[in-house]
Amino acid sequence: MNLYGLIIGIAAVIGIEYFSRNNRIIPKNRENIFIFGLLISALFGARIYHVVDQWSFYQLNPNLILQTWRGGLGIYGAIISIFLYTFILSQIYKVKFLNILNLITPVLPLCQSIGRLGNFFNHEISSWWLEATLNLILFFIIRSKKLINYSPTSLYLIGYGIIRFFIEFLRNDTWTIGNFKIAQLISLILVLFGIFLVKKAHQK
Repeated sequence: MNLYGLIIGIAAVIGIEYFSRNNRIIPKNRENIFIFGLLISALFGARIYHVVDQWSFYQLNPNLILQTWRGGLGIYGAIISIFLYTFILSQIYKVKFLNILNLITPVLPLCQSIGRLGNFFNHEISSWWLEATLNLILFFIIRSKKLINYSPTSLYLIGYGIIRFFIEFLRNDTWTIGNFKIAQLISLILVLFGIFLVKKAHQK
């Protein structure tokens, strides 16, 4: 395993430990299966996002598609896959979708912050340090007792959506269609969804 894979592995272990320690929703006899599926879906989604983004390269080098250790994991692909997987499992386990997400999202910024170190060692993304720092700050904001009345998921969606939207102005290596950056569009959707969750919670 190279250094990139090791760092991603460390981030995953931290996320798993946090989820397992705080899980009171997923039955313990199903927890390992849930976590395994979550990791696979995140890896699959992250890679698909990157490959689609860089399709002009991968259609000429299809043998490299599965070589994730070379780098190339799109965080938004992972986030979308995590949310879809969690929604499906929430229907199977008859558990509220948001309740499961609230076990996952508090630690996501920390895992992402660690993961950005992998970009540094792989010589990817010049603004990796800024996003890593902002993600770490977001991690502590979500855990703040002053914001205990807000769901971790809403804080994560709004916080990371804003972070990534502005980070995109510093990057020229991300998925663009015409004059639109896909990551910025997704960021706006996340922020709006997070605001929706906040308003819904206040209405209740």
